[in-house]
Amino acid sequence: MYRLLIVDDEPLVQIGLKTMLSKEHSDDIEVIATAANGKEAWEIIEKEKPDIVIADIRMPVMTGLELLQKSNEKFGNVPAFIILSAYEEFDMAREALSWDAVDYLVKIELTPKTLGVALSKAIKRIENSNPAPQRLEMSAGTGSSLDDLRQKFLLRLIFNSSHLSDEDMKKEATELGVDLEKKKFTVVYGEIAVESPNAEVVPETLDIYTSSLSMAKEILSKHHNLSRVVSVDLRHFVVVFFFPEDTDTLIAMDEITDALDNARTMITGYFKSTITFGVGSAVTKTKDIAVSCDEALTALASSDEENPISRFDQIVGNNRRSGKDKLIQTIQEYIDDNLSGKVQLNEVAEAFGLSPAYLSVLFKKTMETGFSEYVYTKKIEKAKEMLLSGDMKIYEVADALGFESAYYFSKVFKKVDGHSPRDYIRSKIDI
Repeated sequence: MYRLLIVDDEPLVQIGLKTMLSKEHSDDIEVIATAANGKEAWEIIEKEKPDIVIADIRMPVMTGLELLQKSNEKFGNVPAFIILSAYEEFDMAREALSWDAVDYLVKIELTPKTLGVALSKAIKRIENSNPAPQRLEMSAGTGSSLDDLRQKFLLRLIFNSSHLSDEDMKKEATELGVDLEKKKFTVVYGEIAVESPNAEVVPETLDIYTSSLSMAKEILSKHHNLSRVVSVDLRHFVVVFFFPEDTDTLIAMDEITDALDNARTMITGYFKSTITFGVGSAVTKTKDIAVSCDEALTALASSDEENPISRFDQIVGNNRRSGKDKLIQTIQEYIDDNLSGKVQLNEVAEAFGLSPAYLSVLFKKTMETGFSEYVYTKKIEKAKEMLLSGDMKIYEVADALGFESAYYFSKVFKKVDGHSPRDYIRSKIDI
């Protein structure tokens, strides 16, 4: 049995999670306690040592993100954290993932299936757990701890989760021996696939993953000495290439492609594994490294065994701005045509051949609002028309627009409009 702690300031969410867990996971998950804020949860974590923590990202006293950071610094990546949010907030999601959260779930989109997937990730984390990371002040001078800190620093750059100013970021980079001055940066996202008769990760396949990653690091560092390889999870890794600022971008991209092709050929020749790569655009600002990473993820989705190295600049072509605007317009039309369904980020991203991460960033940058917020705003606009028609009850409107319950519908309605559905109807009738 894996011991689980639920942390949320909403009692109904606590009850809902406990009910879902008791129905679907009573054989392998035991809920040992609940807490209403991060401070209460921290006391339980220190005393009870749970295996898994499900925590709301926004809570009074101490947030779920602060709790995750504190736990990660003291205990490492176990307990495994699953982070919850009322709405999709991808910037916070990336920060949570950079602190080793196993998954990030939106409450309104939470189902037994999505929760089960997150719990499976948590269990795999526990089975392959690492000790608490060594911080610089605890073990300065040891090569392994310095490398750990470089990895953490690069992850914050890649996933745009650093709250440091550019000046402080460059100072930290200098202390860690990472030269960011007068450079161009390109991010590559790599995926390792192992030929295995089943989907389970057994010791033999685990060895292939780790060996493939080790070889990738060795080959890429030799082929291009200005590169850093960072593990994201068992199957994925990120390579950050650094080039002098005056390097021609086309030459840099050709060098990257050659390096990746060499690594791929060597690794597939030694192991029963295949590697595909997505390559982001070259950027000159450290804060745009995360953008290059999102582009690399999108390019990775277009790669396969026949086209193992996919470049984002070749996918979108030269007219990138107008292409993005047209894409978002098409996605808006898709959302409008599918308001009766759940219209989840992952499903829409898959329908358009994008990574969820890239779609989230692109949508927010173009529309100046998050994907989920946009969807629910459009749903509530439609709901108002249906409610005022007088032909449908509140629960019927909720069902017609793909909400799991009238309760969640009312909650979202009030979040968007400031009134409950019933109060909204009354206000219009009074007019």
